[in-house]
Amino acid sequence: MRIEETGLSPWLVEALRTRGVETLYPPQAESLKRGLLEGRNLVVSSPTASGKTLIAVMAAERVLAAGKKVLYLTPLRALTSEKAEEFRSIFGEMGPGYRVIAVSGDYDDPGEWIGSRDVVVATYEKADSLVRHRARWLSSVGLVVVDEIHMLGDRERGPTLEMTIAKLLETIETPQILGLSATIPNVKEIAEWLEASPIVSDFRPVPLKEGVGRGGRIVFSDGSTWRLRSSGDLLSAVVGEGLMDGGQVLVFALTRRKAEKLAEGLTGVVRASGALKGSDLEVLREYALRIRESERESPFAERLAQLVEQGSSFHHAGLGHLHRTLIVEAFKERVLPLICATPTLAAGVNLPARMVVIPELRRFSSRLGSSALSVTEYKQFCGRAGRPMYDEVGYSILLANSKAEEEYLLERYIRGEPERVYSALGNERHLRSHILSLIASGLASSELGLRRIINRTFYVQVFGAKSLDRSIALSLEMLEHYLMISREDGLQATRLGHRVSELYIDPLTAVRIVKMTEGLESLSPLAALQIICSTPDMSDVYAARLRLSSLRRLVEEIGEEMLLRPPSREEDPEEYELYLEGLKNALVLWSWVEEVPEKEIYERFIVEPGDFAALRERAEWISYSASNVLELVGRKSVSRLYSVLTERLRHGVREELLSLVKLPDIGRVRGRNLWREGIRSVEDVRQASLEQLARVPGIGQTIAAKIKRAVEEL
Repeated sequence: MRIEETGLSPWLVEALRTRGVETLYPPQAESLKRGLLEGRNLVVSSPTASGKTLIAVMAAERVLAAGKKVLYLTPLRALTSEKAEEFRSIFGEMGPGYRVIAVSGDYDDPGEWIGSRDVVVATYEKADSLVRHRARWLSSVGLVVVDEIHMLGDRERGPTLEMTIAKLLETIETPQILGLSATIPNVKEIAEWLEASPIVSDFRPVPLKEGVGRGGRIVFSDGSTWRLRSSGDLLSAVVGEGLMDGGQVLVFALTRRKAEKLAEGLTGVVRASGALKGSDLEVLREYALRIRESERESPFAERLAQLVEQGSSFHHAGLGHLHRTLIVEAFKERVLPLICATPTLAAGVNLPARMVVIPELRRFSSRLGSSALSVTEYKQFCGRAGRPMYDEVGYSILLANSKAEEEYLLERYIRGEPERVYSALGNERHLRSHILSLIASGLASSELGLRRIINRTFYVQVFGAKSLDRSIALSLEMLEHYLMISREDGLQATRLGHRVSELYIDPLTAVRIVKMTEGLESLSPLAALQIICSTPDMSDVYAARLRLSSLRRLVEEIGEEMLLRPPSREEDPEEYELYLEGLKNALVLWSWVEEVPEKEIYERFIVEPGDFAALRERAEWISYSASNVLELVGRKSVSRLYSVLTERLRHGVREELLSLVKLPDIGRVRGRNLWREGIRSVEDVRQASLEQLARVPGIGQTIAAKIKRAVEEL
């Protein structure tokens, strides 16, 4: 179907032509036949790069023209930014000037200001937060796009996505729902839940060849074979093959350490393949310089920069946000030939390569033990193979050590079907939080109303209305016991319950904070950090990798009087282990707020920039929540302590510097330098001359002038 035959507005047809779109791909054309522009609900399952975003664009154009808003849901911040940019380039720059915004985090924001935008791209959690706050503009949403809808099956993110969809269906009057995914084997089941038409397509703009490498050759699923031209071990030979003639390669490793090790070990292959041209090397040096400058005190950043200069890189959650951005940008610009990544990249931004290589299929976790790669994960990896406009074919290669393993891989993964998507809502930890949010937001004022909304979920669609009876009853009992809801006259949230729901924290996090501060008028900052690091909302954030002997030494240096007392190892070994893990993270954070140099923190705790940033961000939020909850229950002195600690976590300083670091371009280092020069308050800055400020180490004329202007405007 040609785009002028679609019935789209002339401006959109022209905008798409400008982007090189003349005809629709099969899944796009099929969506129009199934009533996309008539407002029908659709669930589309088709490979990566098959044009699913354009389906969303076509649906959005109809809704926006009718004066309604679009809510686009994604699982990751990076994907949120990417999709917002795509929509902005079409609807803002080329179209009628519709306003597009990407939102995530800041769960205590009611979000009414977002209502001035036409297209809102949000993470699942942010969308859930907006529903909890009953943002009034949600009633004007006409289209809800759920990207990566197979995430319904994710243990952590799935319940939030599922309940958010159920809440939106309750909140918005007859919205059009559009679900998008590359891998949904039970697409009809999900479509039935959403009263949608399923569209399943195997179309790819760049055909995919899947194969298994063994010995000196690759055997493809269609029976064809390649004799490898590159020498060395099997992985090196396969990667070398992919890099020839301007190709790019993604190697997926199942652990961070393996990704880093592979990136280092394959630099020689990049060099030998001739993938790096002189001009590329110059550009890579510039990227390496930006990586070094972004984390000057990090040995981790230096190691990454050295690899990038050689045309290789690793990519995992330990990278800071800017590092990840730079690596992805260099790869998209086709100057970086090779990335060795953990699975998080497969679920993130659009990053195609000529060849995807998967050298291992088993992962080991200290928490979960050994597990095999799922077929769904494998298919997600495959989705990155084939660069539109650059490759005629994309290649996805598994590696085998024997003929038997080769046959197993062909049958299990290449010819295998992805696993069904199952709801994870049965987990009581998730359910209690969402039940509280339904009551606190006013969506459920009775048990009957509560069950009516929960009956809208995918879980109930599959397992039946009685399947959650016991879990619902236990959650209501728990919430009533801890005074977050009342059941005397229907279902009502108490002030505490309202606040806990708005703060977007696990109710048990609030319970733990209240219990652990009972009877206290004050506590040390380190003990305060231990409390928040022991909450359920911090249990999945691991930054420090310290041995027990190193931990004991640090505790001896600091002094045990600053710590919470540990539980008995013999009486409660599980609680004791949680105490140790929380203590590790608390010590990292304490070093941060005590102004220990970042380089020393990285080295002392063996922590990576991305993990460090995630730990700080989560701890700041839980500290802010603790301050709010404790204020509400009348613990004003401890609440104030957490209020100050929240600001210290944000800036990484002692309390005395807080007024200075709130000035523009004054971080922890410059703030301390000002203090040492006797400039210790905003009033001191106002009184100091421009020349005096400029002489402070790290300030200079430009920053001094900016500080002066900011102070004068106060």
